[in-house]
Amino acid sequence: MPLNVNPQHSVQARITFGVLAIFLASLWSLSYYASQVLRRDMQSVLGEQQFSTVSFIAANINEQLGDRLKALQTVAQTIEPATLANDARMQKTLEQLPLLQNLFNGGVIAYRLDGTAIAEVPQAAKRIGVNYMDIDTIAAALKEGKSTFGQPVIGKKLLAPVFGITAPIRDAQGKVIGALSGVTNLGKPNFLDQLSNQRFGTSGGYVLLAPRYRLVVTATDKNRVMQPLPAPGINPAVDRFVNGYEGY
Repeated sequence: MPLNVNPQHSVQARITFGVLAIFLASLWSLSYYASQVLRRDMQSVLGEQQFSTVSFIAANINEQLGDRLKALQTVAQTIEPATLANDARMQKTLEQLPLLQNLFNGGVIAYRLDGTAIAEVPQAAKRIGVNYMDIDTIAAALKEGKSTFGQPVIGKKLLAPVFGITAPIRDAQGKVIGALSGVTNLGKPNFLDQLSNQRFGTSGGYVLLAPRYRLVVTATDKNRVMQPLPAPGINPAVDRFVNGYEGY
């Protein structure tokens, strides 16, 4: 027999289902919005914490780099032309500077104006007589009279990843007559290990970059030492930091 459905009941059912659908949609939308807001807030808080931690470590590293540069400049100012002109005398002068040797685990080297090493400590590396004018920081000191931090390279004699800090040596008239470098061997324990030996959380780590050269100087993961960064245009996030952005 035919089933009689009250039209009024049908309308009420539709209204009920409609209201229920609207309620569920509103509840889902509110939940989605709240989760997105919470996600952004968490990202902001974590990002600020990360940036604060990295800024503290960076300031410490910057201070230590500055101390090493100042030490080299101070010693370079005391070297007289007569000392630089006498290889044996220059060698003895370097050997009498244990504090400077302690600052550079890769040694300290003095150069003539042509970029040839004439004295070093320790002498075991046998760098005396080798020309280093092709190294950027040494060329900057000898040709431009600038004190600079060098690009990480593989040392000609140490055969390990190193970077140097170089200060020019001047005569009484201010003319550049030589240079003095301190070398940090990244393959041995050094002052940058305060960064590479730390971790962020359980699986995170730190990376120290040389933006000018798009090169990793050191990192928690030692396999990344001297690893080149992606070429421009491949990773926008990396490009942003290399171009000077500071933040998280």
